[in-house]
Amino acid sequence: MYSLMSLNEYATHRYFQHLDFNRKDALPFIKRTYRILTGASANPIIKGDGHVEHHAETFDDMSLKYSDRWQRTPASKLLDADDFRGTAFHWHATGIMTIQMLPSVLPTYCLMGWSVPDTLALLLPCMLLHALVWNAIHPPMHGLPPVPLHVGAPSFVLAGVLAETEYFKYIFENHMGHHVLGGQVNYNVCCPGTDHLLGTYVPTEVWLDRMRPLPANAKTRGAIVGFHGMPVPPVCEADIVASAPAAITVRGGGGVLADAYSEE
Repeated sequence: MYSLMSLNEYATHRYFQHLDFNRKDALPFIKRTYRILTGASANPIIKGDGHVEHHAETFDDMSLKYSDRWQRTPASKLLDADDFRGTAFHWHATGIMTIQMLPSVLPTYCLMGWSVPDTLALLLPCMLLHALVWNAIHPPMHGLPPVPLHVGAPSFVLAGVLAETEYFKYIFENHMGHHVLGGQVNYNVCCPGTDHLLGTYVPTEVWLDRMRPLPANAKTRGAIVGFHGMPVPPVCEADIVASAPAAITVRGGGGVLADAYSEE
């Protein structure tokens, strides 16, 4: 089950949240199948869910840009509709991911002799656990408040349990590298593994020296919740402007997204 969750998390993050699906060379078999089944002459195009905009306001230390100029942009206004600015796993997102899991989970477990009820009895708690881990880690690491029960799997359930664990430290650094390198690597968030198999994992020692200082007098939304000894960007002197995006070319990696250092 873990392997299937890791694969699904990777595919959803990379191809749908990052819109890599819309790249001409991405997933040609799926697009060709779509054209055959529907009779369409053109490939399907998917719309974003705010995740690209989330990257556009994230600094390398995981804090979120909060300048007056940024708040007037269409990207920031789109994120204003969500108190968690695209970082939380809402209940509907948990439901969508559960449905996305069914085409891979049901046949796999059927081949192993599991009944559908037994398979669902395993899948549903796993999906809840995934949402609990995500909401305990992801919004707070970007300086946003804990997720309450009426919004999604509540952050408080695992926030204290995971704090300062080796798992939390790994997940935090792995996701930090995802942002530092322009969103083209480290797509797994809660279930690492698929990045390693597909060659899109970049360890901390590779991206650490590419962290950029925050722009002088940068305004951010809130204090990030990290861990003791976590990577921090270099200090920016008052007259130094942050450098250009620090993305590297990764064979098989995704497209580079705009970030908080980009011009608004």
